[in-house]
Amino acid sequence: MRNKKLLLGIDIGTSVIKSTMLDLDGNELYSSTREAIVFHPKPSWAEQDMILVWEAVVSTVSEIMEVLQVKPVDILALGITGQGDGTWLIDTNNCPIYPAILWSDGRAIDYVVSLEKDGLAKEIFNITGTAPNCSNQGLQLKWLVDHEPEIIHKAKAALRAKDWIFLCMTGIVSTDESDASHTYFDIVKREYDERILEIIGIRSLQRLIPPAFPSYQNVGKLLPDIANRIGILSGTPVVSGPFDVAASTLGMGIIQPGEASSILGTAGINQLVLQEPSFNPQYVGYNICHALSNRWIRLLPTMACTSNLEWFINEFFHNEITNWKSEGKNKWLMLENYASEIPIGSFGVMYHPYINPSGERSPFIHPGARAQFIGLNSNHNRKIMLRAVYEGIVLSALDCFSYLMPDVSSLKLGGGGSQSELLAQMFSDAFGCSISIMDGKEFGAKGAAINAGVAIGFFRDFPEAVNKMVHSSKIYFPDLNHTTIYKNLLSMYQKIYRIMIPVWDQRQEYSSYIYDRGFVQ
Repeated sequence: MRNKKLLLGIDIGTSVIKSTMLDLDGNELYSSTREAIVFHPKPSWAEQDMILVWEAVVSTVSEIMEVLQVKPVDILALGITGQGDGTWLIDTNNCPIYPAILWSDGRAIDYVVSLEKDGLAKEIFNITGTAPNCSNQGLQLKWLVDHEPEIIHKAKAALRAKDWIFLCMTGIVSTDESDASHTYFDIVKREYDERILEIIGIRSLQRLIPPAFPSYQNVGKLLPDIANRIGILSGTPVVSGPFDVAASTLGMGIIQPGEASSILGTAGINQLVLQEPSFNPQYVGYNICHALSNRWIRLLPTMACTSNLEWFINEFFHNEITNWKSEGKNKWLMLENYASEIPIGSFGVMYHPYINPSGERSPFIHPGARAQFIGLNSNHNRKIMLRAVYEGIVLSALDCFSYLMPDVSSLKLGGGGSQSELLAQMFSDAFGCSISIMDGKEFGAKGAAINAGVAIGFFRDFPEAVNKMVHSSKIYFPDLNHTTIYKNLLSMYQKIYRIMIPVWDQRQEYSSYIYDRGFVQ
């Protein structure tokens, strides 16, 4: 590769670990990925092996250096992002002492329920701007105190995914404001609040909470032995943060108040940039610190987005997918052709996309929420149901934005689902506004790289960095006749799930009864 200055972004995802080399115009020159294995030792648990995650990072970075034949001196900095929340414990030797507990882990559910019953969940939300949920590190630590006290006794620090990789590369124990704001922050002051630890019952564990810095100040230098392993110069700046959602916001160029985006990945991430935290809707979702020190992100994340499609097509189109693969056909294009044959409204079939076993978290919280089709009759078929799943994903995002900002003037889409022309047009029609598809695919890695570029002073500030590195590739415009139909569909969608809440409550009680007696697994 000819001499040019570069930034390397590393993204520690839940299912995929990826590293992406970018030039200073934001072009993704090469990405290397490795599967991130999630272990489920118990039904609601989700864990990762911290060493395997680190080795995957080493492998992806090494591959990039080998494939691109990059001169190490041309790499200005490394930026790290990763899945938010969760608990990654280390001991006094900076070694893992327990599997990483992920954001998708459900073992802390009893503590969530207890806080809600005692009215303490509202107090936490009023301080942090984030509703307590199973993802929160504080509640996971409380579970460890009660169930693994010897592990807690040995622990030196409780990190998140990106913090762990930053430690491996630099030897520094720290986190950034975006990750810290999940559980422990006074969100307005952007600083730790001891009252949160007291409410949760882990005041004695303050020693485990690492110092939190603005993302652009969370900087270290690459250790010599790590530099030798990955082929990058010792002392190269390494910058940690923000976590993946906030990094993707940055990587999509969303930095001004009122700018909004929806990331269509395994989960759905619906977000709005604000000049100050917002506590509406109450007791739901997140307020997190933006990479910019005078910006916040109001976040309503769903538990499942494109994972609904993955589940449906694997269960109902398995044979077709096998045949298409052997014929060299793109399964998503074939499936979208099917769904496009069906008119808006799916002939009266509606789908609620709550396929995650942990239920739903936005714009309402219910661990017992479950996916469902409604309106089926004997005249319906798989293609109609497929269209309904697509519409369910759109309605879920529209539902979240009805609380965030009902009249969205424009929306940026990211994540794997944004590559679907059908979904992008459906979003434009449903929201009644233009939809911008951003150039590139790895927005988390790009956001981490942008943050690194600002941190080392190559870019004067974030607006300059975004102007240089973020570009749109396509814009969709709405059919306003369809917008009216989607508004009516949303009204029905909301009425149905609100009616279902007591049914989900009853189902949870019944499920607990039969699980406790060993009738089902």
